[in-house]
Amino acid sequence: MYKKIKNLTLSKYFLGFLAIWLMLTAINLHWLIDGWYQYSFNLNRSQSFLLRIQGLDFSKDPSYFLVQAGLSSFVTFEVFFGLLIFLCLALKFFALLQVNNRPGILDVAPYLLVLGFLHEGIQMRIAIALSIALWAIIYFAKNQRALALLILAFACTFHISVSAFFLVFFLVFLYERFGVGVIIFGIFLSAIMAYTSFIPDLLIWVGEVFHARFLSYSQGDALKNQNSTGLFQYFVLFVIFNVAVVWSCFTPESLIWKKLYQITLASGLLAISILQIFRFSVVVSSRLADLLLLPVLLVLGSALTQLKDKRRYWVLSLVILVLGFYCAARGYVSFHPTQPFIY
Repeated sequence: MYKKIKNLTLSKYFLGFLAIWLMLTAINLHWLIDGWYQYSFNLNRSQSFLLRIQGLDFSKDPSYFLVQAGLSSFVTFEVFFGLLIFLCLALKFFALLQVNNRPGILDVAPYLLVLGFLHEGIQMRIAIALSIALWAIIYFAKNQRALALLILAFACTFHISVSAFFLVFFLVFLYERFGVGVIIFGIFLSAIMAYTSFIPDLLIWVGEVFHARFLSYSQGDALKNQNSTGLFQYFVLFVIFNVAVVWSCFTPESLIWKKLYQITLASGLLAISILQIFRFSVVVSSRLADLLLLPVLLVLGSALTQLKDKRRYWVLSLVILVLGFYCAARGYVSFHPTQPFIY
């Protein structure tokens, strides 16, 4: 009887995973917001393998381009993209199983509604990097911190933006050593940086010195057309809402969830700070805040399950309503054919 129930549970997980994978693959291949991925893949297919390897720039996302160089001879772009989406979802799901052996729909709903359709396709390199970084977060919470740092360093080879979690880990370390004073000082420092020109000037200087890609979002037409929908100013409220729900509604039930709770609060507060400090560049600030939402959404899923178990249905309904509204608004803006920017 137990074996039959276990097989039924595994079948439900498999069918659910398959349905989500097919849906995200179909959505992202149909709209294909960032045509650069297809262009880059087709360019690789037109070259010999030796030329692809020789053309690799190991200073910019080398692991992604190495994977692309290896697979472009054997599969079409559609199969390649589908495989990457499958890989991202599988990595995240098996990471979740490390801390929750019976996840339900509420456990994964926050991620799917907020980041799933965005990362698994539109921002594929970040999606892969985050899928690996999630394992670093899990191992950091398990106090296997050297391994966590190594995994995070590997994730950075798919997209350097996930290096922001090094700062998250450092903030958690400082909190463990010095307590709540670290949070107060961090908020005070963030407020100072948010209302001076030091950070914008520094960011532009760094971009010019290293010819960074993010500089293209901080000048010219990209800068003029940013936040054309006016939704960016509400994004920070959405992030604050999610962090507040986790802070007020989640009760850690084990040591590992206590550590994940600390990581979540550090990551959420850093996301809020970045949205204010880098608000002069909507794309840069929103993308950094997006990836920092990953641990927040992981713990938020567990918080929703706890709300259901405690029969706090009105709070649960409110949170799901907000997440659903965000998903609809973000999805419409992201996939609107005349809207080239996220916000």
